[in-house]
Amino acid sequence: MGGLLVAGFLMKTVGWRVIVVTGAIYSCLYLYERLTWTNKAKEKTFKKQYVSHATRKLKMIVDLTSANCSHQVQQELSGTFARLCHLVDEATGEMDKTLKELEVEVMSLENAASRAKVLRNKANYLTHELELFENAYLKGQH
Repeated sequence: MGGLLVAGFLMKTVGWRVIVVTGAIYSCLYLYERLTWTNKAKEKTFKKQYVSHATRKLKMIVDLTSANCSHQVQQELSGTFARLCHLVDEATGEMDKTLKELEVEVMSLENAASRAKVLRNKANYLTHELELFENAYLKGQH
């Protein structure tokens, strides 16, 4: 009953020719779609949908794999960095220890050199005194 009322209202408002032309165009489009919707077209549409679906899934897999690889690389780099920091700390500690030992040895050698210089000066003085003594007392008696 409602359809008849709408149809009657449209006939009065638009006219029967517009309704027939619109119905004919719609029928032609429907017939065209119905005739072109063959098994080949269905297969082509299915393949497009499948490729789209597979592409989305593969992108998700690539993103997930990439994130996992990135995380693993980050962990490896962090571990390697920590080990290298530990090795550097050990090497620095050993170098500091060696440096302190060398500083002590240098101080000892400087002290020995200073004492040796004093002793050499004393020896030179005594040698000179002996030469003076020899020249004054021993050479004169021959």
